[in-house]
Order: sequence, then C-alpha cells, then structure tokens
Amino acid sequence: DSGEPNKLLLFYGLNTVSTEDIILRFAEAFGTPNLISGDGLDSEAEKSGNWMADGHYTHTAYDLDHTNYVLAFGADMVESSKPLSRSLRKWGKFRREKPNRTKVVAINPRYSITAAKADEWIPINPGTDGALAMAIAHVILSEGLHDKAFIKDWTAGFDTYKELVLNQYSPQDISKITGIEPEAIRRMAREFAQTRPAIALRGKESINWPYGSFTSYAIFCLNALVGSIDIPGGVIYQENPEYKAMPRLVEDEIARKGKMKPIVDFRGTDKFPAAKVATNQIPESISEGLPYPVEMAIGFNCNFNMVAPGPDRWDRALKKIPYYVHISPFISEMALYADLVLPSTTFFEEWGYDHSPPGSGFAEVKIKQPVVTPYANARSIMDTLFAIAGRLKGAVAQSFINIGDHAEGFVKFRTETLIPWTDFPKKGVWVGKGYEYKKYDLIFHTPSKKFEFSSGNLKSLLSKVKRGGGEGLDYLPQYKEVKFLGDREKYPFVLLPYQPLMVIENGSQNYPWAQEIFLPMHGVGWETLVEINSEIAKSLKLKDGQLVWVESPFQKIRVKVKFSEGVHPGVVAIPSGQGHYSYGKWQKGIGVNPNEIIGVDYDHISGQAAFFNTRVKVYKA
Repeated sequence: DSGEPNKLLLFYGLNTVSTEDIILRFAEAFGTPNLISGDGLDSEAEKSGNWMADGHYTHTAYDLDHTNYVLAFGADMVESSKPLSRSLRKWGKFRREKPNRTKVVAINPRYSITAAKADEWIPINPGTDGALAMAIAHVILSEGLHDKAFIKDWTAGFDTYKELVLNQYSPQDISKITGIEPEAIRRMAREFAQTRPAIALRGKESINWPYGSFTSYAIFCLNALVGSIDIPGGVIYQENPEYKAMPRLVEDEIARKGKMKPIVDFRGTDKFPAAKVATNQIPESISEGLPYPVEMAIGFNCNFNMVAPGPDRWDRALKKIPYYVHISPFISEMALYADLVLPSTTFFEEWGYDHSPPGSGFAEVKIKQPVVTPYANARSIMDTLFAIAGRLKGAVAQSFINIGDHAEGFVKFRTETLIPWTDFPKKGVWVGKGYEYKKYDLIFHTPSKKFEFSSGNLKSLLSKVKRGGGEGLDYLPQYKEVKFLGDREKYPFVLLPYQPLMVIENGSQNYPWAQEIFLPMHGVGWETLVEINSEIAKSLKLKDGQLVWVESPFQKIRVKVKFSEGVHPGVVAIPSGQGHYSYGKWQKGIGVNPNEIIGVDYDHISGQAAFFNTRVKVYKA
C-alpha cells in the first residue's frame, strides 16, 4: 500500500530447489530486492575464487571417481564439506574400490576425521593456506612440472602469475609463514604434479577468512597448473536440468521500482563488490536503518542467530524489526523473535524437487513426495506462498497463475518436460546424459574465454565499483597476511570452530541419538569441548576435563577442556552446533555456541563472513 515493497526482507536457509524457486518468484513479483540466503555464512569465498578463474560463481564439482591424488585444504570431506553424502560415498570408492587407491593429504590445524582417515596430516599455521598454495605452485613451475599444453592453449595471464610465484613464494620463505618444512612443501608439490589426475580442494577452514577469495583463487589455480580442468579425475562443470520455463513475470510499477532500490546487505557495492549475498551484514543494516528502515521480514526455515559470528547482533536486530514472520517446522532461536510463527511441513510431509549440488557433473533431478500426512495445520512453504500470493491479488497473484496452484502442481509443472508425471513419482529420479569432458570452448565464462591466472572478471568489476588500485597484482591469486581480531600477547590462541557431522546448517539435532554420538572422534556426546594441544595445556597448568573459560575480546564462554595431540599449538578448536536456547528438549541448554565469542569480519570481495581470525585466551573457570 505504501509503494515500498523493498522494505520487506526475506530470509531463507537450507531448502529444496523447488522451495527456493518459489521464494524467488514471490520476491520478484512483490518487488523486493532483499532476498537474503544463508550462503554468506557458508561458501561464498569458494564461489568467488572460482569466478575469478573460470567465470562460474558456484560451488566446485570434482570427479572424485577417477582422481589419484587429493590435496584437501581445510576440506573436511567425510565430516562437513558439501556435498557430504556424495563425498562419503566417493571416499569409499577411491580409497577401497580402485587398484591403486587415491592418496589424500589433509591440510588443517586440527586433526579432523578427514585427517584421521587420510594418508597424511599437515598441521598448517592458521590462515596461511594461500601462502602454501602459492609455494606449491612455485615448485611446480620452477621444476617444469606444469601441464604445458593446457597452459598454452587454454589459459590467460600465465606469464604474470608465473613471475609473481617465482619471485615471492619460494618454499624457504613460505615455510616461515606456514610452519611447514620446505622439503615437505616440495614433496607435496611433486606428488601433486606427478600423480595425475590430481585435485586441490578448498574447505571452510582454509577460505572463510578475510582475503578468503584470494586464497580460494590460489588453491583453485593449482588444478589448472596440472591440467586438472574438465578431465576425468579433475574439476568438472556441473550440468543442471532444463526445467520447464516459468511464465513471464507480471510486474507492476510498484514492484519494478522496489527492485531498483539498494539492497540492505550492500552486495555489489564498494563494500562487497563481487558478493551475491552478505548475510552477516544484515544486523548492522537493520540496527542502523541503512540504506533504509526494514518494516517487515519473513524467515523461511533459517536460524541465522545461531550459525552466524556474533549472534547477539541478530537477536537485537530481530527485536527491532517491526513485524517478523517465521516459517519452519521447529521453534528455533530465530522463531522466538517472531510476531507470527507459521508451522511448515518436514521433508516427510511435502512435495518438492531437487537437483544435485555440484559433484556428479551430469544433470539429475530427485523428487520429494509426502509419505505421511502433514501434522495438524502445518503446510509446506510453497503452499504458504501460493496462498499469500493469491490473497495479495494484482500482479503478484497473476505471477503465480498457471504454475500449478499448489506444491504438488508446481513440481509437476516444472518437471513434466523431463519425465512424464505418471512415471516420476514411481521412479523418483531423472538422470540426464553422461558427462562429457574437455568442453574447453564452452566452459570458461571469462573475458578471454579461457582459464585466467589474472582475473579479467575481477578487474572489470573493481573498475565499476570504485575499488581496486588498478595494478596487475590486484587481480592475481596471492597470499595476504590476515589481520586477527585480538592482540596476540593477551589472546595467544586462534579460535577454530568446526562443524561436526551431525550439525547440518539450520537443521535440528533434537534427538537423543544425535546427541549421544555428537563427537565421535572423542567418544563424547551431550556437551561441547574445547580442544587444546596437550603440551600447551600442561604449561597453562590445566587438567584434562576441567571447566575453563575461553575468552575473546568480545565475549567469553565456559566449557570443558579436552587435551589433544591433534590440535596445532597455536589453536583451540570448539565444535559448533550446541548452545541452543530453543529448538526442543534434546537441544536446549546443552553445551555452548562458539559463535558467541567470534568477532565480526568479512572477505570483502565475496561478502563471506570470516569465522577463523578471532584470538582467545583459556584459563581455569
């Protein structure tokens, strides 16, 4: 009525593709540009690193079936890295089902489950993965181990990159930064280059830092150096299904003007130039009323004030929103701040379609169909949005006409061009044609139409948003020293929060069995531990199992200490997923949430929230 649809904010967490498609349709028809996903708390730095190199702002797909060597930079392949179920299956395949099993080197300050299952664990100094990637490149280039044919035919900017690498990233110099012996760096580099096909993976613990986009870019370039781009056993390019096209959006003048307004997370501006979403910026924007006040918000199956650094900011911001509606199956922490809670169905009770996250390469679609009747008055998010659109009438209602009228109808509408509807509910999965490799003339979405060691995409973008100095180095992969939050003398340890297997984004662990097996590496459940190097703990006169305070410059939490030989001496590690103050009796009041003591910082290229650059001290409670 006020002609300001941009003042509606839409949050969404982990949902099916079909639900996200409907949420996007609603946002476009209503006229709000403020559609905020949880991706900025997860993997945006990975996507921006890809975009710098090959033009794809998306998760990376790897042909794990055929690879012979894996360098896993902070990637917890069998614990939390996406797509987890595929990684778990492929781990068994490339470790046990091949004549020559794939070698895995885990690079992580923490002895993770992946490190325990790998051939080798490299306990790197936190925040220095980019330096190690560049030093590995130095060895490959100085010894002529790179794939010369691929570099010559399908890359751009290589000479500038090579000059930078050889001049600034020798193993001797980088050893002082990473804490890894020069000969170990050389050995890794030679094995990686000579055991082809090989892939270099990135995980949160390597790239969810300030300057994480450049670290992501540096690691990704290792794949191009050894020719592991779009080949069996290398990086591949996920193909998605061609769903039936949505009818043309009916857009009135109010919606058109609303979508032209600035976005409240400042994506695409000087602050976050390449960002598609900067989730953790939202609390500041709401609290400060910038770029304009938010009048209403709707949350779809999300719980950002548990999973974001500095979650108390989200609590304060949610209180300030004049009217907040939360839609989810559970009374989460975010739901506590709602003026209206609408119960949505669980995945057992609703229709939906999903395609695979990057991993398989080939296109496939999975159907989700109800196996039990929805409980009480719960309805799916899709059905709720169909109902809201119908009541709004006008252009919004018209934009929802002829797409199925409800969740089941929408799933049928979008998929019936792939497989007859009479067959799909029976078969459950549609699979496209097999993957085709070496599509080099099609896959690179860069100015040069090649893989770029000096990013033309980044150069073009920074020139448009008044950022970037214009020097060649600004567009190359590189290591930049991290600025930590907290003085090293007062706060001697780097806090490393990590995601255990049982913790799935905004999902629920409100089950006794999930709590029982919460930390399988330690055989511990029902609580949170702070893991600290055994020798360091003894020097602090701590006792294994006692309660301690873990204090940052921002907050402190009390937790039980666990001595471990599997933690870098300069790090303390705390699992996320506990510390709930809602969500059900098997979650509420158990353990602590490490995000409460993490400072707020970003990778300013992608808008990715930084999780690992906060310093802490540990002392007896």
